[in-house]
Amino acid sequence: MLRNVGRRFIWYLIGSTIFASFIGYALFKAGLISFPGIPTSQRELNIKNRNRGRRIGKIRIT
Repeated sequence: MLRNVGRRFIWYLIGSTIFASFIGYALFKAGLISFPGIPTSQRELNIKNRNRGRRIGKIRIT
């Protein structure tokens, strides 16, 4: 009997983890939640600074 309860508990944990991950992913994609990180504008500035002075032929990319 205890073995059966343990098995059910493990499957409950696995199922609830998958369900919570799916709900979190759906909310994230919908834009209702966000995680702390580099803002998009800051990321674009970093990419611009990295590419400054790179040349393709005679054209300089700024």
